[in-house]
Amino acid sequence: MARIVAIAAGLGLLLAGITTSGRQPGAPQPPAFDSVSQRHSWVLTTLLPWMEQFQERYHNVPRSDGEFLRWLIVTTQRKKGLEIGTANGYSAIWLGLGLEETGGHLTTIEIQPDRVREAKENLKRAGLLDRIVSVVEGDALKVVPKLEGTFDFAFIDVGPAAAAFVDAVVPKLAPQSLLVAHRPPFPGALRDYLDKVGRRSNWLTTVIQTGAPTALILTYVRD
Repeated sequence: MARIVAIAAGLGLLLAGITTSGRQPGAPQPPAFDSVSQRHSWVLTTLLPWMEQFQERYHNVPRSDGEFLRWLIVTTQRKKGLEIGTANGYSAIWLGLGLEETGGHLTTIEIQPDRVREAKENLKRAGLLDRIVSVVEGDALKVVPKLEGTFDFAFIDVGPAAAAFVDAVVPKLAPQSLLVAHRPPFPGALRDYLDKVGRRSNWLTTVIQTGAPTALILTYVRD
Protein backbone atom coordinates (compact mmCIF):
# COMPACT_ATOMS: atom_id res chain seq x y z
CA MET A 1 0.00 0.00 0.00
CA ALA A 2 2.85 2.40 0.88
CA ARG A 3 4.42 1.72 -2.52
CA ILE A 4 1.15 2.49 -4.32
CA VAL A 5 0.79 5.75 -2.41
CA ALA A 6 4.36 6.70 -3.24
CA ILE A 7 3.85 5.99 -6.95
CA ALA A 8 0.61 7.99 -6.96
CA ALA A 9 2.32 10.89 -5.23
CA GLY A 10 5.17 10.81 -7.72
CA LEU A 11 2.73 10.78 -10.62
CA GLY A 12 0.91 13.73 -9.09
CA LEU A 13 4.15 15.69 -8.85
CA LEU A 14 4.99 14.84 -12.43
CA LEU A 15 1.62 16.05 -13.68
CA ALA A 16 1.89 19.16 -11.57
CA GLY A 17 5.30 19.83 -13.09
CA ILE A 18 3.87 19.57 -16.59
CA THR A 19 1.08 21.99 -15.70
CA THR A 20 3.21 24.58 -13.94
CA SER A 21 5.97 24.46 -16.54
CA GLY A 22 3.50 25.52 -19.20
CA ARG A 23 4.55 22.62 -21.45
CA GLN A 24 2.05 20.50 -23.27
CA PRO A 25 3.17 16.93 -23.99
CA GLY A 26 3.24 15.80 -27.60
CA ALA A 27 3.87 19.22 -29.11
CA PRO A 28 5.25 19.03 -32.66
CA GLN A 29 8.81 20.22 -33.00
CA PRO A 30 9.69 22.37 -36.01
CA PRO A 31 12.19 20.97 -38.51
CA ALA A 32 14.77 23.06 -40.33
CA PHE A 33 13.11 25.32 -42.90
CA ASP A 34 14.52 26.56 -46.19
CA SER A 35 12.19 29.55 -46.44
CA VAL A 36 9.61 31.62 -44.60
CA SER A 37 6.83 30.17 -46.77
CA GLN A 38 7.92 26.66 -45.84
CA ARG A 39 7.77 27.56 -42.14
CA HIS A 40 4.35 29.18 -42.57
CA SER A 41 3.11 26.02 -44.30
CA TRP A 42 4.30 23.86 -41.38
CA VAL A 43 2.62 26.19 -38.88
CA LEU A 44 -0.67 26.04 -40.81
CA THR A 45 -0.69 22.30 -41.42
CA THR A 46 1.01 20.93 -38.29
CA LEU A 47 1.38 23.33 -35.36
CA LEU A 48 -2.01 25.05 -35.45
CA PRO A 49 -3.99 21.80 -35.94
CA TRP A 50 -2.18 20.36 -32.91
CA MET A 51 -3.09 23.45 -30.86
CA GLU A 52 -6.73 23.20 -31.94
CA GLN A 53 -7.28 20.14 -29.75
CA PHE A 54 -6.92 22.50 -26.76
CA GLN A 55 -9.33 25.12 -28.13
CA GLU A 56 -11.98 24.68 -25.44
CA ARG A 57 -9.45 24.79 -22.61
CA TYR A 58 -8.04 28.14 -23.68
CA HIS A 59 -11.18 29.63 -25.26
CA ASN A 60 -9.23 30.17 -28.47
CA VAL A 61 -10.83 31.66 -31.55
CA PRO A 62 -11.93 29.00 -34.05
CA ARG A 63 -9.71 28.41 -37.07
CA SER A 64 -12.04 30.30 -39.40
CA ASP A 65 -11.73 33.41 -37.20
CA GLY A 66 -7.96 33.00 -37.10
CA GLU A 67 -7.80 32.80 -40.88
CA PHE A 68 -9.91 35.96 -41.13
CA LEU A 69 -7.67 37.84 -38.69
CA ARG A 70 -4.61 36.98 -40.73
CA TRP A 71 -6.39 38.01 -43.93
CA LEU A 72 -7.45 41.29 -42.33
CA ILE A 73 -3.89 42.13 -41.27
CA VAL A 74 -2.46 41.42 -44.72
CA THR A 75 -5.15 43.01 -46.88
CA THR A 76 -5.23 46.24 -44.85
CA GLN A 77 -1.43 46.26 -44.45
CA ARG A 78 -1.38 46.64 -40.68
CA LYS A 79 2.09 47.16 -39.22
CA LYS A 80 1.80 47.45 -35.45
CA GLY A 81 -0.62 45.19 -33.64
CA LEU A 82 -1.79 44.85 -30.06
CA GLU A 83 -3.55 41.82 -28.59
CA ILE A 84 -5.19 41.56 -25.18
CA GLY A 85 -5.70 37.99 -24.04
CA THR A 86 -2.89 35.79 -25.36
CA ALA A 87 -3.96 32.50 -23.74
CA ASN A 88 -1.70 29.83 -25.30
CA GLY A 89 -0.81 31.97 -28.30
CA TYR A 90 -3.18 30.52 -30.89
CA SER A 91 -4.61 33.81 -32.19
CA ALA A 92 -1.22 35.51 -31.73
CA ILE A 93 0.21 33.04 -34.21
CA TRP A 94 -2.46 33.89 -36.79
CA LEU A 95 -1.86 37.61 -36.26
CA GLY A 96 1.90 37.07 -36.29
CA LEU A 97 1.80 35.23 -39.62
CA GLY A 98 0.00 38.19 -41.13
CA LEU A 99 2.32 40.75 -39.57
CA GLU A 100 5.37 38.85 -40.75
CA GLU A 101 4.04 39.31 -44.29
CA THR A 102 3.53 43.06 -43.80
CA GLY A 103 6.80 43.62 -41.98
CA GLY A 104 4.96 44.42 -38.76
CA HIS A 105 5.06 43.45 -35.10
CA LEU A 106 2.57 42.27 -32.47
CA THR A 107 2.57 42.97 -28.74
CA THR A 108 0.32 40.51 -26.92
CA ILE A 109 -0.62 40.71 -23.23
CA GLU A 110 -1.59 37.87 -20.90
CA ILE A 111 -2.24 38.03 -17.17
CA GLN A 112 -1.75 34.35 -16.26
CA PRO A 113 1.93 33.31 -15.92
CA ASP A 114 1.40 29.67 -16.93
CA ARG A 115 -0.30 30.74 -20.14
CA VAL A 116 2.48 33.21 -20.85
CA ARG A 117 4.94 30.32 -20.72
CA GLU A 118 2.81 28.18 -23.01
CA ALA A 119 2.29 31.03 -25.46
CA LYS A 120 6.02 31.70 -25.66
CA GLU A 121 6.72 28.04 -26.34
CA ASN A 122 4.13 27.89 -29.12
CA LEU A 123 5.26 31.16 -30.67
CA LYS A 124 8.84 29.94 -30.58
CA ARG A 125 7.80 26.79 -32.44
CA ALA A 126 6.15 29.03 -35.03
CA GLY A 127 9.36 31.02 -35.43
CA LEU A 128 7.62 34.23 -34.36
CA LEU A 129 8.67 34.81 -30.75
CA ASP A 130 10.43 38.14 -30.14
CA ARG A 131 11.13 38.69 -33.86
CA ILE A 132 7.49 39.28 -34.82
CA VAL A 133 5.56 38.77 -31.56
CA SER A 134 6.44 40.03 -28.08
CA VAL A 135 4.58 38.54 -25.10
CA VAL A 136 4.01 40.77 -22.09
CA GLU A 137 2.84 39.35 -18.75
CA GLY A 138 0.48 41.50 -16.72
CA ASP A 139 -2.90 43.13 -16.33
CA ALA A 140 -3.66 44.75 -19.68
CA LEU A 141 -5.55 47.60 -18.02
CA LYS A 142 -2.29 48.59 -16.33
CA VAL A 143 0.14 47.52 -19.05
CA VAL A 144 -1.43 49.14 -22.13
CA PRO A 145 -1.19 52.78 -20.92
CA LYS A 146 2.54 52.26 -20.35
CA LEU A 147 3.32 50.89 -23.81
CA GLU A 148 5.37 53.10 -26.08
CA GLY A 149 4.02 54.43 -29.35
CA THR A 150 0.69 53.75 -31.01
CA PHE A 151 -0.91 50.81 -32.79
CA ASP A 152 -2.87 50.56 -36.04
CA PHE A 153 -4.56 47.28 -35.06
CA ALA A 154 -5.88 45.94 -31.76
CA PHE A 155 -7.52 42.62 -30.97
CA ILE A 156 -9.40 42.14 -27.69
CA ASP A 157 -10.17 38.58 -26.60
CA VAL A 158 -11.06 38.60 -22.92
CA GLY A 159 -14.47 36.96 -22.62
CA PRO A 160 -18.08 38.17 -22.53
CA ALA A 161 -17.40 41.68 -21.11
CA ALA A 162 -14.79 44.02 -22.57
CA ALA A 163 -15.88 47.67 -22.33
CA ALA A 164 -13.12 48.54 -19.85
CA PHE A 165 -10.50 47.41 -22.33
CA VAL A 166 -11.83 49.80 -24.97
CA ASP A 167 -11.05 52.69 -22.62
CA ALA A 168 -7.51 51.36 -22.15
CA VAL A 169 -6.79 50.66 -25.81
CA VAL A 170 -8.31 53.61 -27.70
CA PRO A 171 -5.79 56.21 -26.43
CA LYS A 172 -3.02 54.01 -27.88
CA LEU A 173 -4.59 53.74 -31.34
CA ALA A 174 -3.33 55.73 -34.30
CA PRO A 175 -5.87 57.40 -36.62
CA GLN A 176 -7.59 55.02 -39.04
CA SER A 177 -6.92 52.00 -36.87
CA LEU A 178 -8.82 48.72 -36.72
CA LEU A 179 -10.23 47.58 -33.38
CA VAL A 180 -11.42 43.96 -33.30
CA ALA A 181 -13.06 41.99 -30.49
CA HIS A 182 -13.79 38.28 -30.25
CA ARG A 183 -17.36 37.63 -29.14
CA PRO A 184 -17.85 34.22 -27.49
CA PRO A 185 -21.05 32.28 -28.19
CA PHE A 186 -22.90 33.28 -25.02
CA PRO A 187 -26.22 35.18 -24.90
CA GLY A 188 -25.54 38.86 -24.38
CA ALA A 189 -21.77 38.50 -24.76
CA LEU A 190 -19.98 41.81 -25.44
CA ARG A 191 -23.19 43.82 -25.14
CA ASP A 192 -21.24 46.32 -23.03
CA TYR A 193 -18.56 46.49 -25.71
CA LEU A 194 -21.07 47.11 -28.52
CA ASP A 195 -22.71 49.85 -26.45
CA LYS A 196 -19.34 51.48 -25.91
CA VAL A 197 -18.18 51.52 -29.54
CA GLY A 198 -21.71 52.32 -30.76
CA ARG A 199 -21.67 55.67 -28.96
CA ARG A 200 -18.94 56.94 -31.29
CA SER A 201 -20.91 58.05 -34.33
CA ASN A 202 -17.76 58.60 -36.39
CA TRP A 203 -16.62 55.00 -35.94
CA LEU A 204 -17.77 52.25 -38.30
CA THR A 205 -18.65 48.96 -36.60
CA THR A 206 -19.79 45.68 -38.07
CA VAL A 207 -20.13 42.09 -36.84
CA ILE A 208 -18.48 39.35 -38.89
CA GLN A 209 -19.34 35.66 -38.57
CA THR A 210 -17.04 33.32 -40.42
CA GLY A 211 -19.34 30.32 -40.09
CA ALA A 212 -18.36 29.61 -36.49
CA PRO A 213 -20.75 30.21 -33.54
CA THR A 214 -18.45 32.98 -32.36
CA ALA A 215 -18.18 36.39 -34.02
CA LEU A 216 -15.66 39.14 -34.64
CA ILE A 217 -16.68 42.74 -34.01
CA LEU A 218 -14.77 45.08 -36.33
CA THR A 219 -14.52 48.79 -35.69
CA TYR A 220 -12.79 51.31 -37.93
CA VAL A 221 -11.48 54.01 -35.61
CA ARG A 222 -11.33 57.19 -37.65
CA ASP A 223 -10.14 59.54 -34.88
